[in-house]
Parts: sequence; C-alpha cells; structure tokens
Amino acid sequence: MNFSTSTTTIKHALLALALLLLALTQRAYGKPIYTGHEFVVTNVNIIDVKNKLVIPHQNIHVRNRKIIAISDYNPKHLPLDIALIEGRNGYITPGLIDMHVHMYEPAAFTIALSHGVTHVRIMNGVPAHLEWREALIDGRMIGSTVTVSSPIVSGYDDAPLHRTVHTADQAREAANEFAEAGYDLIKVYGNLNQEALNALVDEAHKLGMPLGKHGPHASGDMPISTLAGFQSFEHAEDIYQGPLNYQRDEALLPPIIDDLKATGVPITPTLNIFNQLTMISAQKQAYLDSLPEEYTSSIIALEAKRNQVARWLKASEAMVKHNQTTLAFLLTITQKLHEAAIPLLVGSDSGVLLSPHGLATHKEMQLLEKAGLSRFEVLEAATVNPAKALGMDRHIGQVTEGYNADFIYSRGNPLEDLNVLVNPDAVVKRGRWFDASQLTERRNMAIENRSFWGELGTLIEAY
Repeated sequence: MNFSTSTTTIKHALLALALLLLALTQRAYGKPIYTGHEFVVTNVNIIDVKNKLVIPHQNIHVRNRKIIAISDYNPKHLPLDIALIEGRNGYITPGLIDMHVHMYEPAAFTIALSHGVTHVRIMNGVPAHLEWREALIDGRMIGSTVTVSSPIVSGYDDAPLHRTVHTADQAREAANEFAEAGYDLIKVYGNLNQEALNALVDEAHKLGMPLGKHGPHASGDMPISTLAGFQSFEHAEDIYQGPLNYQRDEALLPPIIDDLKATGVPITPTLNIFNQLTMISAQKQAYLDSLPEEYTSSIIALEAKRNQVARWLKASEAMVKHNQTTLAFLLTITQKLHEAAIPLLVGSDSGVLLSPHGLATHKEMQLLEKAGLSRFEVLEAATVNPAKALGMDRHIGQVTEGYNADFIYSRGNPLEDLNVLVNPDAVVKRGRWFDASQLTERRNMAIENRSFWGELGTLIEAY
C-alpha cells in the first residue's frame, strides 16, 4: 500500500466526517432569540468607565438590541407601556471584553457570558469560528460575541493549528487567504523571520487587515517601530523572555518601554496564564481540583493534562520558586507599562492549561489590580481600551445612548469590590436580559449539550 496515498485518503475521510459533524452541530443552534425585547431598567448607578465616575439613579431604556435612552430616575414618571426591571439602586457596568482566549466549542461562549464577558477575541482562529461568529451575532447561539483571528502565522514546521511561513511569498499568500476567508485580524507568532514578518505586515496593511502579535518585539534587525499600527502586542512574559533575555532587572525596562510606547500599540499582559502555571506547580493536584472541570471540554482537557499540566505537576521546589519570582516580575513589568500610559487590555488566555473561560477573565482583572491599577483602570482595560483596539468603540465598551445593550447588572458596587462581577446578578447581551438563574441555566445547558464529536470535527477541519 502506498503510504502517502493512504494518509491522504484517511485525511479526506476525516475531513468529510468533520464537515458532517459541523453541519449537524450548526443545525442544532436553533432559532434566534435576540428579537423583540424592549425594557427599561430603573434606578441604577451607571459606572462610566471612560470618564471615571458613577452616574447615580438612572433609567436605561433598551430596544432593538441598543441603549436608546438614559434618563434620571423619577418613580412618578416611569413609562406605563414598557416592561420595567427594578434596578433597586444597583450598578450597571459595561460588558467585559476578553482580548485573548482559545475556544474550540460553542459551550465556551455561553460559559464566558455567564460571568459577564460579553465579547471575546479568539487568538487562534479556525474555520468553525467564522460560522459561530455569525450565529452569535444573529442569536442562533447564546454567548459572548467574538472577534476571530486567523490561524497563527509562525515559523514552526507542522505545528498544530499554525500556518507555517518562511518566505515573503508565503506570508503574502497567507495574508490574502485569511482576508478572503473573513478573519478579523492576523495572529503573528514571535518566531517569524524578518523577511516573512516584513512581507506579512506590508500585505496586511494593503488589505486593511489588523495584526496582533505574540510577543512585543520584531524579528532580526527590524526596529520595533516597524510594528506601529498593530492591534495589540500579547504577553508581558514575552518582554521578559525577548527584549530582557530572561533578566529580571527592572533597571533594563525604561528603554524597552519607551520603544513600546512609541508604537502606540496596546499590550495584553495575559498574567493569568503564568499565574495558573505557578499555582499548578506550587499546589499540584490540589489546585487542579479547585478548578471547575466542566468548564473545559474533554478534548482540550486531555491534551492539556498530557502536556503542559503534566509538566508543572512535576515541578521541583526550585522551579516553584522560580515561577513565583518570575510572576512577581511580570507584575512589575505590567506596572511599569501602566505607569508609562501604555494602554493595557484584559486578556486571560483562557482555554490554555485548563484555565476556565469567564472566571479566567476575572483572575486577569484581579492580577491587574495587584499590579497597581485602580479599579477604574482595571475596568478600562476590560471595556474601553479593548473596544478602541478592536475599532468597535462606537458600539461596545460603554453604557451610553446608541451603544449596543451589552452590560452587567450587580447589586454590589464593583468599585468597592471587582469580585461582584464574577457571578453577576444579571447580564444584558444584545438587548436580552438574563438574570442570575437564567445565566446558570444557560451555562449548564451548554455544558450538558457539549459534543465531543462536534469539537473533534472542528479540530480536524482546522488541520
């Protein structure tokens, strides 16, 4: 038997199975539900993140998925012909935006929404994400809406879910293919060579395609200024590993930070994932047992447990101390970036290392607060800054007239304790009010209806 022919046949058969599985999954989305909802939330305090103030005792009028009016609360002058939701002097916060996630099954979007994350940016896209993006917009799926990056463009050979690029021609071909397919941005890895990175940047700019880069540094002799205009740079850890060459020396940071600031590109620190590996290495199985296992799909959990998780479960005491010291230094890097007025973006890297969707977003926010950001500044990194980076700052990221009705309701004040947002009293998504019990119900249904075969099809199609 010819091995290459056999391999090709098997691959084609698996792809056919994958497409069938995806089609069956998409038929199960159901009918749109984000239709016909009009209501007024009365007597709430609006967290105005952009202007860093609280606007007390307001009504919010929602219709056709938008906030159509905000007005002062007066119990004697409430509308009689519109459904009223009593806000009871609670707080309204813009929906959270997580700028760095990895999701390969529909349940992840519902899980994230149940914790107040109303929009996510996937940073390793596959074809199924483009279908889900549309289903989330029109209401056939319930969950966070999504911005989808291309598959990762990297210099690795045969890396799963990566597009291998070594030459300028390959880079230009990839950029055009991803633009034509409908991806929202191109994800660039740090090991792309100088020729390929230059060509990719040039072609993406011609196509009007944003770029997001793993690692806030260029390739070869390219100055960092070459990357001006990128949508974001990812990972404070890569500042430590790249420009600092693993030196935990705060004195070396100022020129690096000056160069980064000059690009005007916001940075997504993704502190959560290094915190996660640090906790696994230190507490071992006890920490894993504290994570909600149902938040991670079986295929992703199996891969993580056999690889990265297994590695950190075997960590020595010396490695634990190294991880803890490095995490503290990553917090310092983040603090210095913030002090330099470089815009920061909340990005949890959820889906990696069993990091739970939604909950990881809040852990990232907690770590930003630990790095020295005020609560208003943390919320800015989770709402206003991401909306601006995505070019969606006229639609999301604020609670104001004309914007999408995507917001969180909490009885407690998030400016006193950000943790009140972890399990919201309600979330409004595209003008639909989901109270706490409905959020839990939706999350549980999504988890129960999870499809091993559907996810397998998603991954096979992407290979």
